[in-house]
Amino acid sequence: MSDARAYRFADSNRPGLLLGLSARQAVPMIVGAVVLAVALQTPLHPLVGLIGPAVGSALAFGRWRGAPIAETLVPGVRLYGRRAIRRRRWVRPSLVGDNTSDVLPDALRGLELIEPSDRPFGVIRDKAAGTVTAALRVRGYGFPLAGAVEQDAMLGAWGAALSPLAREQSPVRHVVWQEWSHPVTSDTHRAFLDAVGIDQRLRDPAVADYLALVDEQAPATIAHEVLVAVTIDLRRVRARRSLKSALGAAVDALFDESRQLASRLEAAGLDVDPPMSALELSSAIRVRSAPARAAQVLTLTRSLAAAARRGAFEWGPMVVEPDWRHVHVDDAFHRSYRVAGWPQLPVPADWLSRLLADTHCIRTVTVVMEPVPMGRAARAADREVMAREADSDLKERKGFRVNARERKRLADAERREHELSEGHSEFRFVGLVNVTASTLEDLDDDCTVIEQAAAQCLLDLRPLDARHDQGWVASLPLGRALTPGFTS
Repeated sequence: MSDARAYRFADSNRPGLLLGLSARQAVPMIVGAVVLAVALQTPLHPLVGLIGPAVGSALAFGRWRGAPIAETLVPGVRLYGRRAIRRRRWVRPSLVGDNTSDVLPDALRGLELIEPSDRPFGVIRDKAAGTVTAALRVRGYGFPLAGAVEQDAMLGAWGAALSPLAREQSPVRHVVWQEWSHPVTSDTHRAFLDAVGIDQRLRDPAVADYLALVDEQAPATIAHEVLVAVTIDLRRVRARRSLKSALGAAVDALFDESRQLASRLEAAGLDVDPPMSALELSSAIRVRSAPARAAQVLTLTRSLAAAARRGAFEWGPMVVEPDWRHVHVDDAFHRSYRVAGWPQLPVPADWLSRLLADTHCIRTVTVVMEPVPMGRAARAADREVMAREADSDLKERKGFRVNARERKRLADAERREHELSEGHSEFRFVGLVNVTASTLEDLDDDCTVIEQAAAQCLLDLRPLDARHDQGWVASLPLGRALTPGFTS
């Protein structure tokens, strides 16, 4: 019997633009140095020229309310600007079933939910990004109870299902998997018990004990739902003579890619439903945005108008109010985190179990995977190795010390180059965690639990301060996800 595998993650930081500094840090420093050089060539006092390096250093390395200024400057200015003109709170202007960009908040602007007449599935069209997206509901069984070797085999099969997406000239921009968990209330089971006449036996001690057990276990009973969203780039779709519009060709390509991915996932041992209809997508978006509306949304989806496919699909929120530390959507508060650092130690196949299975709050774990064609991945790996070697050589020549983390990054880049040479596919990825609660107090408590669970998984979570509305949108099956380059 073979031994279980250990999985390694490379350092998420990319090669620096200058002396290991990222572009967000290097550009302000360079501009500050240029300002100083120009000031020294003028009659101005030299102290005036020092303003440039001082401001550049503050922008590159400073922090505001615990967050790096380089990351939060633009969204923070936008947020406080809207607050100054009293436009921070967005309210839906009408209730006429309109879901165009005119009645959607800025975070959702440009999105459109459509259902093609010749295809039985819902499509999210992003006019701003030029993409179309479809979602699949996926279920797996037995992974937590399987042995380590069996888990490795399952992961290998799932990886093989994703590999074809990284082929040359693939129209797929990215694939997003989202695992949403929420406590299951006892309301549905209570209604069933009432229907069978349990309310007439309340004096029976056994019945009373059973009902007490149901109420006690309800908060600890967690439901998990996994959606896989496939996003197609219209610019990568090959034109078809039988179709006059680029949108029609993109929808056909989206249906084909989704169907083939579902077939490969089923061959890997997963249960995959057909692509979600527009009604199912709208329900998922509304429930994940405001979980307290689940009963109302369920009633609407079972209505006669929904069954007849009459009327517009209501999927947008009623109220959105972004803040520095959260975003308020309808009657729910959301706080989002990005995975700033992945495990730097070897981990087993079930290394995420603490975060995925041991938390009892409402949260969504999202992973955005961008397939990289083999040729481009090999060239990028070669450039990264050369860039890291050049950074190390430059630091040594200038008298700077090359620390252990930088040496590990070089070793990771060389290992990546070696794996690509063996034919492995490459995906760039970014991880996000969105926490949802009905009050700010509950949100703080739940976020504490999530942060501790993530730390046990060796994940470094950083809040998306001033950008929680973007994190909320990225946790929905809309195809508008934060790009993998967002973490650099």
